[in-house]
Amino acid sequence: MTPKKQNRAEFVFFLAVPAVFCVYLLTRAPTVGLIDSGELAAGCYLLNILHPTGYPMWTLLGRIASLFPLGTVVNRVALLSAFFSAVGVAFFIVLLKQLGCGSSVSAAMGSILGFSIPVWSISTDVEVYSFSLALIIVVWWAVATSDSRKNFLLFAYLAGFTLTNHMFGLSAVLGASFVLILREKRRLLNRLPLMLLLFLLGLSPYLFLILRARCEPVLAWGNPVDLERLWWHITGKQYRVWMFSSSLNEVLRNAGKGMSLLAGGLGYVLLPFSVYGGLRLFRDLKAVALGLTVSAVISFLYAVNYSIPDIEAYFIPSLVCLLIFAAVGVEGIKGSGRKFRHLVWLVALGALALNFPAQNRADDWVAYDQALNTLAAVDSNATIITDWWDLYAPIFYLQQVEGVRTDVCIIDKELVRRSWYFEYLKRSYPWLMERSRLEKERFLEHLHRFEHNQPYSPVAIQESYISLLRSFFLKSPERPWYTTFPETENEDARQLLSGFKLVPLGIVYQVREDTLVPAFDYHRLRVRLPKRRLDERTQVNLNRYRYFVKQRIDLLMSQGRREEAAAVADWYQQNFLQR
Repeated sequence: MTPKKQNRAEFVFFLAVPAVFCVYLLTRAPTVGLIDSGELAAGCYLLNILHPTGYPMWTLLGRIASLFPLGTVVNRVALLSAFFSAVGVAFFIVLLKQLGCGSSVSAAMGSILGFSIPVWSISTDVEVYSFSLALIIVVWWAVATSDSRKNFLLFAYLAGFTLTNHMFGLSAVLGASFVLILREKRRLLNRLPLMLLLFLLGLSPYLFLILRARCEPVLAWGNPVDLERLWWHITGKQYRVWMFSSSLNEVLRNAGKGMSLLAGGLGYVLLPFSVYGGLRLFRDLKAVALGLTVSAVISFLYAVNYSIPDIEAYFIPSLVCLLIFAAVGVEGIKGSGRKFRHLVWLVALGALALNFPAQNRADDWVAYDQALNTLAAVDSNATIITDWWDLYAPIFYLQQVEGVRTDVCIIDKELVRRSWYFEYLKRSYPWLMERSRLEKERFLEHLHRFEHNQPYSPVAIQESYISLLRSFFLKSPERPWYTTFPETENEDARQLLSGFKLVPLGIVYQVREDTLVPAFDYHRLRVRLPKRRLDERTQVNLNRYRYFVKQRIDLLMSQGRREEAAAVADWYQQNFLQR
């Protein structure tokens, strides 16, 4: 390569990372989003204990970010996602360089990673995955190069530290460990005691969870005040019901989606280069190739056997491994074809152009509007029981951080099944817990047996659970009550709402003991539809408006209130059908 071409390649190499970061900033969400965004942003600001596995170091970094006087708290914490994804891309480029790839190919592959759907989607809102992305790539950097003997101790610490964030990092840790075992058996044994010590030191941030839980933060998910509860929390005991419990058909369907996602992450055209690069790496760095393969397979199997809707990020470790293979394959093009290897930039630009419409969240107010519209529909000092996490988490953020409608008591029906949640309810709504004290104690007695694997009665748990929820209604008759689900949703709802009447108001139901249907002006609600191509989860949340509007219109028509029904239909048409 001539000096002029070398300088051009180095310029592109250094430009790729800030370009990716700027795209993330351009497409980031303007406010709180769906899924965990609200819980995570509020958790960082308030130093709460976050949902499993707790993410202690990310919480502390998020707390620091939340203090910068720039935008809202959720905007500040969201910058961490963009920052760490860009850091991950930077280390990925460096890793490829050390594996023998040229600057141009390395930068192009880093851009492809950064603009892939699973990575881009975690970089524009508050999420913990981007920190793990950066960590797993640093782990590979520590072991995948030829002078990895110098990095034994660094790897040991990084392995532990990576596991203190999201558990999808486990596949990279296992794969990298496999590399060291294959390549450095004797040296590894000599250093094993010190490596074990450094590994435990890397895990030490988990101690923050115990210390912080004992300080009684606003919300201590899992309440890990001792080693038993800490273990439950970091191993995701609460989520095991969704792990490796799917039918074969579900697993195969998830596998098909996963393969499609990974193929798309490779721009499809890089699939043969990934195979070719894997073969080349097996020839030149067999241990590294085997380790990457082990990591990719473990990550893929874990993802397809975990039954949750937002699973795309779990395929990131597999995508990283496949892109490493693809980079080695592109760089290994022989003969006259070598001059065409820079065409890989077309794949990067294609990923940017094709994924931009779906990943541009700059006008995504769906979660924020849904939360405010719910609060706007309820009376002063209302209490809401919900099972809708995409609603509960944004409202939690708005109330706890921005001070919006703090008079409203909102309870997550599914979290009531967890003993730790009662510490939050006691701190936030002491009047509620005092009035339902007997029902609470009866339920917690049965729940304790279940959580500690003691003999228990499922019937007794269910009966005491429903009795507790109903006491929230019956023992606070002065407070207006609402739910976000109908009595026909499931058996829980039927038992809970038996004997009550539900009146749709906005996008909630008012729970009543009479048959009155209060007037409600839907023009009080604000809906801003994103211009981007909507993902399935966003569509499900927006469909709630249609569902409640239909319920409201049917009810009004049955009472002969045609003008009110027409006004509701007109509002829906203006906000959803004329855009």
